[in-house]
Amino acid sequence: MVGPKSLHVWFFAAPMVFLGGWGMAQGPEGFRPQTPDELPSTGRTGSATNRSGSDASGLNRSSQRNTRGSSSRDTYVRVSRAPNMFGDTLTPQITYTPFQQSQTDRPDAFNAPLGGGGSFNIAENNTALPTDRVYFVYNAFYGSVSNTVGFGPNGPIQQSSNLYRYLMGFEKTFFDGNTSIDIRMPLISGFQFQDNGISSDLGNVGNLTMYFKGLLYADDNSAFATGLGIGLPTGSDLNTRANFAPNSEFVTIQNQTVNLMPFVASTITPNDRWFIQSFGQLLFNTSGDNVVNQDGLVGVFTQQNLLQADIGVGRWLWKDSTRPYFTGLAGVFELHYTSTIQNTDEVNLPQFNFLSGSVSNSANRVDLLNLTSGVHAQLGPMSSLRVGAVVPLKESPDRVFDSELQVSFNRRF
Repeated sequence: MVGPKSLHVWFFAAPMVFLGGWGMAQGPEGFRPQTPDELPSTGRTGSATNRSGSDASGLNRSSQRNTRGSSSRDTYVRVSRAPNMFGDTLTPQITYTPFQQSQTDRPDAFNAPLGGGGSFNIAENNTALPTDRVYFVYNAFYGSVSNTVGFGPNGPIQQSSNLYRYLMGFEKTFFDGNTSIDIRMPLISGFQFQDNGISSDLGNVGNLTMYFKGLLYADDNSAFATGLGIGLPTGSDLNTRANFAPNSEFVTIQNQTVNLMPFVASTITPNDRWFIQSFGQLLFNTSGDNVVNQDGLVGVFTQQNLLQADIGVGRWLWKDSTRPYFTGLAGVFELHYTSTIQNTDEVNLPQFNFLSGSVSNSANRVDLLNLTSGVHAQLGPMSSLRVGAVVPLKESPDRVFDSELQVSFNRRF
């Protein structure tokens, strides 16, 4: 397993490899195709003919713009080749803070993501153009969950652990390729704490997310889209329990929230080498999560609404569509901003219980800013393999993990 230190070394070395070493190896013409056919085709364009009968490699740009409102995305040659954005992941977390009579009473507390670490950002492994594809994404979040195990001379002593997510999804277009539905199902592992008579776990199933996307405008050089995401509470509950007999106390935060996520997206390809992606999304919680213990309902915890903005710039470093398998390599850099747009909710647990205390977001209002760097390898006209690293640019509490490794595979059809 790659550790956080290795990720940081890779992250800062990547730009020199992408834009320096590779360019020297290829020479000044290594980045510039001689004809449009030398670009890897990542859409359904290939060498097929468009609706007017002309070959895709010699497409008439002006006629494409005239048909942007009703024609299939098969005509959007250059913009369809732009690799998906990598994205970043994990929303602000929830904190369980036990009530303590003194510093040494029971210094347990933990921070963890709700909703099973679901995929709640439209920018993750996505582009503005509706696409027929199936995909798999692996995320390793290093230092993403933590709990307090004691107190030292400098304050609380915390231990952190990693969270691993396995995301399976597919996107299917309809209405002549101008709209699509994207369904994502995450599974997670790695969240389980056991200290000082208390154990906590988040289960392994995440929240299923559906995104409905529709084109507003598209031509050979750009695509603009909007849509709505819906996050369904299919994930596991967050459970905390007292382990020792005869105490049978527990606290469960039931996963019940339905999220609504309107968004806008754009993909721009100013030429055959460069591409720019951007996304903007609001996340609204339509309801809260019941907090229950052994005596019944304690309260309702409502997660914070979020503002998310993402922008990425990439460049094809090498391409050769005549090869049978490896046809292109691109480097990508992205910035991702997430902000809470309201104060945290707080649910106080009954006193005089072993599991007394409160449920909230101890960081309250946060502004997360993450930098992503990655490479996109095009494998023939229909498949791609991508590896990226995410590094937070801010210090705690404006960060929810130390670093992230992301590997994804996309297969178009």
